[in-house]
Amino acid sequence: MITRRAALRGVAGGAVAVAAGGALAACGGGSDGQPAAAKASATPRKGGKLRAAFIGGSTESTDPTLAAGVGIDYVRARVVWDALGELDGGKPVWRLAETVEPNSDATRWTVRIRKGVTFSDGRQLTAQDVLFSLRTLVEKRSPQAGFMTHLDLKKARARDARTVELPLTMADGFFDLALAHSMFVFPDGTKDLAKAVGSGPYVVKKWQAGRSSLLVPREDYWDADNGGPYLDELELIPVTDAAARLSGLKSGQFEYAGGLALTALRTERGNSALRLETPSKDLWVDLNLPMNLGLKPFTDARVVRAVKLALDRESLVRTVTLGQGEVGNDLVGAHQPYYDTGIAQTAYDPEQARKLLKEAGQEGLAVRIRTSDYDYGTEESATAMVPMLEKAGIKATLDKVPAADYYSDFKTILSTPVQTAAYHPNPLPLAIRTYYGSTASFPLTGTKDAAALDPLIAAMNRATRDEQRRARVADVLTHLHEHGGDALFARVPTVSGSAAKAHGVKSRGYADFPSLRDAFVE
Repeated sequence: MITRRAALRGVAGGAVAVAAGGALAACGGGSDGQPAAAKASATPRKGGKLRAAFIGGSTESTDPTLAAGVGIDYVRARVVWDALGELDGGKPVWRLAETVEPNSDATRWTVRIRKGVTFSDGRQLTAQDVLFSLRTLVEKRSPQAGFMTHLDLKKARARDARTVELPLTMADGFFDLALAHSMFVFPDGTKDLAKAVGSGPYVVKKWQAGRSSLLVPREDYWDADNGGPYLDELELIPVTDAAARLSGLKSGQFEYAGGLALTALRTERGNSALRLETPSKDLWVDLNLPMNLGLKPFTDARVVRAVKLALDRESLVRTVTLGQGEVGNDLVGAHQPYYDTGIAQTAYDPEQARKLLKEAGQEGLAVRIRTSDYDYGTEESATAMVPMLEKAGIKATLDKVPAADYYSDFKTILSTPVQTAAYHPNPLPLAIRTYYGSTASFPLTGTKDAAALDPLIAAMNRATRDEQRRARVADVLTHLHEHGGDALFARVPTVSGSAAKAHGVKSRGYADFPSLRDAFVE
């Protein structure tokens, strides 16, 4: 079952940020200031072994309904259990589903299952398997279940062996994004989920929690004509510390390491034995200072605006993101489909911030910012903000919470006036519904504005055509930029690394926990 802590870190994607699409791009050396990289090969080959290190945890499991809670579990799940679809560039790419279509008002969706797919035990994939998997994911309260809150499971049915009908309790024109969101499929009637067979390219040969797991390829993989599996063996190694993952990569213990520290882009500059990689910008992490609009002093819009104007975003990008990030504009979803690039950038204007505070009767305002080093950049940015806020007339102090405790108390999170947060990428319409409005799962800016936001979000949900979707999402973003409580000040890339001989690792929606389906070694 997903914990509040796991969900908040990745926002319904658990610790892995079950999130938007794109492939890892190798950083080239040269005048752009990126690290030198070992040249990538474009010709896959069969054979060999890849050892890959990712963050693990005390709750590691081989249960697909729990996979999104621990990084290494999710990486393993992606090659053992195929999903209905994947996200690429924020849009669905269907895998086990052949087509996914709504009715005219987006209250019923029909999923057509791909023909010829088999599980690793030889069973053919059927619509009943898909229906059973979706029901199980919801009943087990998996992270993915958070995106299926509108699904009416009592009325859902398998119309025939290859067709599933999914009625919703309300219109949802973006339900296709939800269905492409790590909906792993396993056989109907599976009793022991920890031993559930999958339809993916690899099977687990050896696994023990907290230790490395060994996977071997399927000879009968249904999609082998379009890519992997290429490896003879895939070993996944849990390593909690990012520095240890980098050290292991450099020493030859691993051929791939995910979730490296941003500083690696500087320290490994010129290391031709490694290929350091950052994802496309739609997969970057948003660094945010959410203010709860229902709690004083942020019940006054002038105070909220003053804080936004007080942040020197360019300076924060230079210092906190080491110049590798970009300025944020108080909105989630930058570089994703449907994001409105025409919204004006929030300025840096400490003098105007002072004036607004004076108008609000808040001269000499004191605030306490709750923060932690749970995610890279959160505590660092909070520290850097203190003198910026002081320049605008706000005395800020920090409440530094241990990383292990930061997401453990959901009630505290929702009753905190101002805190730092790292928003890991999710498809923009799903992120909007997760953070904002009266039914939001994680309303870090509160629900005071729900009466104005709910109709805008409902209109967004009803949109089914792309032009409608774009317009309705823009309406929500415009409102959030003018009236929202997010001071989203910077965006930062995540970093992964490969040995020179390792290739074919692709984000397919999740940069820190990528797909190894097509991985190969030279």
